[in-house]
Amino acid sequence: MELARGIAHISFRGGGVFLPARDPYDRQILIDHVTQRVRTEGRVQVLVANHRWMVQAGAAHRAATCAACGQAVGTVCYSDMSNGATHCARCALACPTRPEQSGQQEWRQVG
Repeated sequence: MELARGIAHISFRGGGVFLPARDPYDRQILIDHVTQRVRTEGRVQVLVANHRWMVQAGAAHRAATCAACGQAVGTVCYSDMSNGATHCARCALACPTRPEQSGQQEWRQVG
């Protein structure tokens, strides 16, 4: 599913929601919403910037660390494009362009 630029779609059992994802403020709201939704639903799917992330609570992955920032993950994000690597919600959702999509070596993180 291709979304309009700057829109994120969060889907979960029983529903879904669209949120803006145009700038760092929007991305922080997206991260907060996804993190809260994972607490209540257990697992959600996020489509943003033509990238699909599956997000779930980190309880099953207590020893996991984020492949991008190296921090322990509380909310685990993974995708087909991440080659099995887990990411924290901030690294997965904060930046509009992921290195896997564009071939970039580095990317900017909000915060």
